Amino acid sequence: MSKDVILTPEQIAAEERRWLFDAPIAELAEVKGVTVDEAVKLRTDAILQEAAVPIEVTVRPIEPQGKLIGFASVNYGGVVIDDFKVVDGKNGIFLGAPSKPDPTSRTGYRSTVRINDRATQERLNAAGASPPHLDQGADGTGRKGGREGKCRPNRPGKEKGGPG
Repeated sequence: MSKDVILTPEQIAAEERRWLFDAPIAELAEVKGVTVDEAVKLRTDAILQEAAVPIEVTVRPIEPQGKLIGFASVNYGGVVIDDFKVVDGKNGIFLGAPSKPDPTSRTGYRSTVRINDRATQERLNAAGASPPHLDQGADGTGRKGGREGKCRPNRPGKEKGGPG
């Protein structure tokens, strides 16, 4: 007579995690029914996903100036970068990289931060657009009143100027 073992969801998740991170690649391939190369890719993808650097965005709304609706500070794994532009573009809200005047450049400005990875830019945009203070407000400006989320209002004399 065989005894069936019933695993809890937590035990199943722990076993999946063991296969992905600790078991030999051949065992992972056998359990998942894939080739060794596919098992290596599964493990690599899982490791990269686990290693994702946390992103926290603090938005400072301003009175809209064209498409510019605020400025943001980004905490990317403990490194804080100030003066991202919060822009309400035709495809939704996104964060524009900080820049400074540069008369030698074609646009007159030069980015001081470059984001070379599209996935990271998408994570930044999602984090910048997700705070509750950027939901469409009743006045249609895209801002709600009060101090919601991580929103900090500009202090008199402390406004940040941006390009254009």
